[in-house]
Amino acid sequence: MFKKIALAAPVAILALSSSLAFAVGEARHSINLVASIPTNVFHVLPVDPDVIVKDQRLSYDPVGDQLSTFRTQFDTKNTNGSIEAVLEQEAFLSNGVLADKIPLVVTFNGIAIDNTAPVEVVGDAESTPGKRVELVVTPTKPGTGGYKAGEYSGVVAMRFDAVLPTP
Repeated sequence: MFKKIALAAPVAILALSSSLAFAVGEARHSINLVASIPTNVFHVLPVDPDVIVKDQRLSYDPVGDQLSTFRTQFDTKNTNGSIEAVLEQEAFLSNGVLADKIPLVVTFNGIAIDNTAPVEVVGDAESTPGKRVELVVTPTKPGTGGYKAGEYSGVVAMRFDAVLPTP
C-alpha cells in the first residue's frame, strides 16, 4: 500500500505542475455572434448595422459654428406596396436645458419625415424590387447666439410601415 502511495504522489505532483505551466501561457476568447435575416416581402434595414447599435457622433466646427450632418444608407423593400415612415417622437439634441434644444431635420429617401403623420418615403414601383436610400439627419442652428456649449444627446426614433397598394 505504501508503495502505491509513494508512486502515486510524485505522478500527481508532476501532472499538477505541468497543467500549471500550461495555464500561464493560455489565452481564451469568446465571440458572440448574432444574425438577422429579413423577410423577402418587407424590410427597412441600415446597410451598416452599427448605425442602430452604436452612438453616432456629430462633429462641431468652431470656426463655422456648425454641427455636421449625419448620413447613412438603408436597404428597403416591400413587394406588396409602398413604405411609409414617421418619427415616433420629436427629433432634437438636448443638453438638459430646454432653451438650448437643437431641432433635427430628418429626411429619408429625400423626403422630410416628422412625428405628426406617416408619409410615403418609397413608392410602390421602387420598393417592389428593393431600393437603397439615404437617411439624412441635419441639426438646425439656433437663431439667437448659435449653439450653446455643452454635451448634447438625442434620439431619432423612426417607424416604417408596409402599405398595401390601393385597388
